[in-house]
Amino acid sequence: MRKIAYGNAVAGGSKPFWVEGDLAISANEQISFLRHLYRNELPFRVEHQRLVKDVMVNEAGRDWILRAKTGWSGKVGWWVGWVEWPTGPVFFALNIDTPNRFDDLSKRQEITRNILRSIKALPTS
Repeated sequence: MRKIAYGNAVAGGSKPFWVEGDLAISANEQISFLRHLYRNELPFRVEHQRLVKDVMVNEAGRDWILRAKTGWSGKVGWWVGWVEWPTGPVFFALNIDTPNRFDDLSKRQEITRNILRSIKALPTS
């Protein structure tokens, strides 16, 4: 994780470090990571980066693709990714507190989709 500058790069322990450990990353750091992934600039084989991007496809239209990944610690929910357009990508990273646990999970995508639609980065229908 240090090699790819992923947050504080703290990993290890008996619990899943990306959920319950000390790994921490800001929304800006997530965007930086996503930009490198989008451009196949991570220190991994290009075919592996392309595979990750393939599994990130959430939705697509005739001229756009929404690639994203959720995350949840039980307390904080994430939705990060980008919308690809012929004119270029629009990156996003949202994290929200989820005090109502499962009842709050859908809000990650609802909030982000509404914002993306409001800036015309995602079609309205």
